[in-house]
Amino acid sequence: MTTHVRSHFDQELAHLSEQVLDLGSRARRGVAEGVQAFIHNDAELAREVIRADAAINQLRYEIEQDCYEILAMEQPVAGDLRAIVAALVIANELERIGDHGKKVARICLRTANDPRPIPMEGIQGIAELVLDMLDQVIGILASRDVDAARAVCKADDQVDAYYKQIFNVSLSYMLENPRAIAAGTYQIQVAHELERVGDRVTNVAERMVYAVTGELVDLNT
Repeated sequence: MTTHVRSHFDQELAHLSEQVLDLGSRARRGVAEGVQAFIHNDAELAREVIRADAAINQLRYEIEQDCYEILAMEQPVAGDLRAIVAALVIANELERIGDHGKKVARICLRTANDPRPIPMEGIQGIAELVLDMLDQVIGILASRDVDAARAVCKADDQVDAYYKQIFNVSLSYMLENPRAIAAGTYQIQVAHELERVGDRVTNVAERMVYAVTGELVDLNT
């Protein structure tokens, strides 16, 4: 590439990176607010999360379109090509993270008038772990820190353990008190959505490692 063409290409890549970071921030907010709505039984906040998901979807489509245009027009190679391919996959994962937040918000709306005999400490705990992972991976998208990308995935084991704990606690309440069956079922569903967020954070980290090093790794083992 000539210097002028390279400069224009670098600007396109920088814009693509900004879009991905914006998508990550929106998805993170969707998860945080979806959980907040569920814990505090805030139906209006839940509706806001559901409405905001349309903008997350639209941004993911824009990123995808921009990636295709860069691939077609610029014909990048090596590290630049990896960065664009990784952005495609990462954008999809981040959009799906937003979907998990939306699903939690929808569970909130379904349970708005139900009794809540099971404490929310477990949901609060797994949410804090997952949101911390999201914060870390968004930082990694900006810094392209491979060591940090590998490290963040280790927290997914804690998320999985928390999910199992919530499942067992909820089940014990359900067995002891039939009136807790609905509440326990919904808590397990919310915990499952958050556990899936942890998995998707790992996927994002794996693709960042690929973008930087060219190495396809499985960090969820």
